[in-house]
Amino acid sequence: MSELSTLIPSTPARGERAIDLLVVGDTGIDLMVDVDTLPGRDAKSIGRSLGIHPGGMGANFAVAAGLAEPLLRVSLFSRVGDDPFGIGCIRALASAGIATDHVEVMADELTWWCAVAVAADGEKSLLGGRTPASLPDASRVGADVLAATRWLHVLADVPGSDDLIQRARAAGAGTSVDVEGSFVAEDADRARALIALADLAIVNTGAAQTLTGTTDDEAALRALLHDTAHRVVVLTRGAGGSLLGASGGDGSITIWSQPSVQVPRVVDTTGAGDAFAGTVIAALLADRGVDHALTAAAAHAARAISHLGSRSGGLPGWPHSHDSQERGDIHD
Repeated sequence: MSELSTLIPSTPARGERAIDLLVVGDTGIDLMVDVDTLPGRDAKSIGRSLGIHPGGMGANFAVAAGLAEPLLRVSLFSRVGDDPFGIGCIRALASAGIATDHVEVMADELTWWCAVAVAADGEKSLLGGRTPASLPDASRVGADVLAATRWLHVLADVPGSDDLIQRARAAGAGTSVDVEGSFVAEDADRARALIALADLAIVNTGAAQTLTGTTDDEAALRALLHDTAHRVVVLTRGAGGSLLGASGGDGSITIWSQPSVQVPRVVDTTGAGDAFAGTVIAALLADRGVDHALTAAAAHAARAISHLGSRSGGLPGWPHSHDSQERGDIHD
């Protein structure tokens, strides 16, 4: 018996379904700019263009999962526009081995984008431009797709994410949700409901503190798991590492702790959380166990902050961005 089936007994066994992991979330591009100082309110920072990179939390998660466990069958349910950026995004996903059958190409629409200002210490400031081709419509995920899916992962801010989780569980799939701090700030009650609804939830420290009213990470983790059985919450803490808590059928809660992996130089923190989350889920689905999943996820997140962009390499069909060393040189 795998550790995942112990944590969440309802999860279909590996090989039982055609899709190991169905990710429902956004796909887009990141316009990377190197700046001396991150822009503030009513301020302007002019820097050097670092190129155009594939992005989007959903796409980043899917690619991270595929990289972590290449034998898993990972599929993305998403949207892009029919502009050159959208075509480049699909090429990037396909080159990473992600199935794109369920990526909708919307006619006469722009692909969702983020302008990412990256400072010398690797910290970032984002400006996002939502378009109709940003978040997918969860109601369009068909019953046949869910019946063929072993595990569903959805972003909390996808419209209809709660209904999708319920439909996936009814179809026998395991479920996880990624709850960002910005989503908690907009709708804390819905965030709590989603965390309680999914088999596994991924939250960061800030979101957990807001939801539980405590600054103690372990206490926040226990509060999020209170009165549930066979649920898992992964708490990401940036440089502080991560915690994974699991509630058993007898009301007990087991907590695992994983330190972060130190890197010689932080180049860009964009996508580190997605890399961590995708690796954790993929490793569990590959029956690697919690300890391996957390260790591998920490290592993947460390690699993510050691290069530019959410993923290594620029958007296919567009000029390549400067590499990590070249970017480092201008700040030395």
